[in-house]
Amino acid sequence: MKQFYSNYLANNLYFWVFGGIAVFLLVVSFFLPPLGAISPSALQGAAELFAWATLGAVVHSIDAGKTAKLKRGETEFTVGEDKDE
Repeated sequence: MKQFYSNYLANNLYFWVFGGIAVFLLVVSFFLPPLGAISPSALQGAAELFAWATLGAVVHSIDAGKTAKLKRGETEFTVGEDKDE
């Protein structure tokens, strides 16, 4: 986990800014009327902000030369260089 943090999150401003705003939105939504209920619009907004944070992490990783491979069933998606080929 420490290696993951140092490689992807330590210097990733996009992740920290958008993630912090999303968490703030959820916390504030919990204390605003109606009390104790998180509004669905706040959840949707937080999900969008976390999506932007993830996109920023992906861009940061690609800039750093990292690769990623996603596979689901017969579909496979590779970002970056594939050293096997």
